[in-house]
Amino acid sequence: MRILKPEVAKARKEKILRWVVQQYVETRRPVGSQMIADGALKDVSSATIRNIMAELEEEGYLYQPHTSGGRIPTDKAYRYYVDYLANVQKMAAKERQQIEQQYDARVNEVDNMLVQTSRLLAMLSGAAGFVYTAQVEDQRIQRLDFIPLSPTMMLAVLVTESGAVKHWPVRSNTLINPARMRLLSRFINEEIEGRTLAEARQILWQYIHSGHQELADVADVATQVLKDMERPQTGGDELHVEGLGRLLENTTEEDYEDLKQMMRVVEERERFSNLLNEKMAAMDRSQKRLNVSIGSENEIKELKNLSIVSTACRVGDRTVGMLGIIGPKHMEYTRVMSLVNLIGSLLESSLNNWSALPFEDNENE
Repeated sequence: MRILKPEVAKARKEKILRWVVQQYVETRRPVGSQMIADGALKDVSSATIRNIMAELEEEGYLYQPHTSGGRIPTDKAYRYYVDYLANVQKMAAKERQQIEQQYDARVNEVDNMLVQTSRLLAMLSGAAGFVYTAQVEDQRIQRLDFIPLSPTMMLAVLVTESGAVKHWPVRSNTLINPARMRLLSRFINEEIEGRTLAEARQILWQYIHSGHQELADVADVATQVLKDMERPQTGGDELHVEGLGRLLENTTEEDYEDLKQMMRVVEERERFSNLLNEKMAAMDRSQKRLNVSIGSENEIKELKNLSIVSTACRVGDRTVGMLGIIGPKHMEYTRVMSLVNLIGSLLESSLNNWSALPFEDNENE
């Protein structure tokens, strides 16, 4: 009997595992040894493949729902498959160009970016797309920064002591003077550091309306900042989810109950937001670009048969939010991971392009 080198045997086993996962994702049917012999490894007997599949089952990668039937992937198998794809997959250039064009067409205003991005994720994936930014109402503020987007618009970035980040666009009826905005930023941060958001708003309202000379020519911008600090906190705007209906339309009867449970979690918002907030904080600490949580890796039990593919969105060195796709464990990971990576990079690129627009300095006028 021919004995294979360890590296050859390992490569064969991994090829079989990848093929089982891919076939199950495509067909939703248990995969048998004869299918593999006919498809992936035509030069290997079905008996040898059965032995390898039995090893994979013992190692926790495969599961046999019925005696003498085919096998299906476990969470451990999906994890291996996702990690493998992360190192080798690339999106086709043609599809990438189409997505970039659609993104440019749909996202032309900063303040509707979150909604449009979640809709685009849902439309292109056929699953549920989401965009999330952290709730910061009760946390203490570390600082408030302003990032130029255009001569009459800036991005306010609020950072809390716990590391949560909230961002929103601020418009002005007049051209924003960069030098005066730096002064406003310095003044605001001296007053609100260590305060809760509610305390900060009260303090700043008092200063703005007390006639302080240093705020005279930027009082309207400061007032708008305060109004916008209030607006994102009251309407649940920190979480946008699109495509749940489409996901239900395309599901099988087997998955229907799982998706109904997921919808209940998402509709509750608080539990789902807490889960995403934890993911975002972990990604910020690790500087990891992409996260895939498969089945039981999700801490919420209602998501045990679903996967979440997400990426962090950063402005400079700060994480301002995250976006991703929710779908069944048998989702097409190759495409979904590429899609999330691409849309995330487009979102960051748009912010960077806006922030590169020249400011008109009116200080000497």
